[in-house]
Amino acid sequence: MNKQLAVVFVVLALGCFTALMAADATTRTAKTVENLTLEQALEMAEDLQPQIAEAKAMIEAAEGRARQAGTFPNPEVIVGAQQLPLNGNQPNEREYVAGVGQSVPLSGRLGKAREAELLDREVRARGLEVKRREIRKRVHNAFATALYQEKAYRTQSDIQHNAEKAVAATQARVEAGDALKDDLARVEMELARAKIELQRTESLRAQALVALIAAIGDATLTVKSLSGTLDAAFEIPTLESLIATLMAQPETALTDAELRARAARVDVAKSERIPDIKVELLYHRLEASSANTFDVGLSIPLPLFNRNQGKLREARAEQAAAEARARTTQNELSARLRESYLQLTSALASSRTLKTEILGKADTVLKTAEARYAAGDISLTELLPVRRDWATVQLSYLESLRDVMQAWAEVKSFQ
Repeated sequence: MNKQLAVVFVVLALGCFTALMAADATTRTAKTVENLTLEQALEMAEDLQPQIAEAKAMIEAAEGRARQAGTFPNPEVIVGAQQLPLNGNQPNEREYVAGVGQSVPLSGRLGKAREAELLDREVRARGLEVKRREIRKRVHNAFATALYQEKAYRTQSDIQHNAEKAVAATQARVEAGDALKDDLARVEMELARAKIELQRTESLRAQALVALIAAIGDATLTVKSLSGTLDAAFEIPTLESLIATLMAQPETALTDAELRARAARVDVAKSERIPDIKVELLYHRLEASSANTFDVGLSIPLPLFNRNQGKLREARAEQAAAEARARTTQNELSARLRESYLQLTSALASSRTLKTEILGKADTVLKTAEARYAAGDISLTELLPVRRDWATVQLSYLESLRDVMQAWAEVKSFQ
């Protein structure tokens, strides 16, 4: 009996383990990405970023308000009885009333209210485009930083590998009597520094991937590696051509929609100063004479105390604020374009200088120094600074390429 229970337990355990492994594999397939490209990251942000989902939901809400704003008021059913006797000695003078009442909006208020809500929907839609562009730029910048950190990690790994080979070679030379123990201590110190720098670079790489995942918008996502190059060719448009596109930017369209929406709110506030009238059609039954009558009523509110002046003042003030925001947006767009264009041209110049005038020379200097050290013409003390300079140049070039990608993301958003 105990053996049977043991067999059952083993079978159940294996089944549970298999199910967990299958679920875990499914999760990894759904949430883990390797060799992520910039285009894939941008597409994923469009689908996963909750800020985009929120903006789309707000557009849907505005559509609902627009539909509701143009709806005619519901009619009212009126039922009543008058002059009901309190005791049996009173004469029968009861009257019964039944009918309908209908409020009638005047001054086109319903149409103006619907138009205002439709314009508010347009504001939300324009805001979605602005939000989408901000997210794309954020993803682009985060991808550039993560890609730089990945390249820097590989470069630092190569530096550590070279330091390990230097330690092994120096150890052999010390044992052969061709080098001093001081030289071994120096290269061992360089290896320790390289290990520390590699650990720091690995941490920065992990942090950059976390920032990229946050920009994409799904905290459960795991990005194992990236695919792309920092050294890409860019067709840089002229500053004048970019300035000419400022009026077509999503931010400009958003402020224009806000201005029209605020103007529509002013019209709605003006129309609400005219009160709605109420029409009543009633059937009247006179019990005393068994007569049937038909009554017509019309009620018109008198705007003595509430003439909607406060709401009208609010609408006009918000319209003025929207006009001020429009001017601010244009100033900020112009300044941001010029700054990003200067940053791009400066980053490109630095990158090209490093590539054409420094990288090759740094390689030549390092190879020459390594050869001279192998031949015994220079000491290790003279070689180590050359190796450090070479590593610094490699990382500086990667940083310049990252700066180019980030500046290009800003400039490209204006095209």
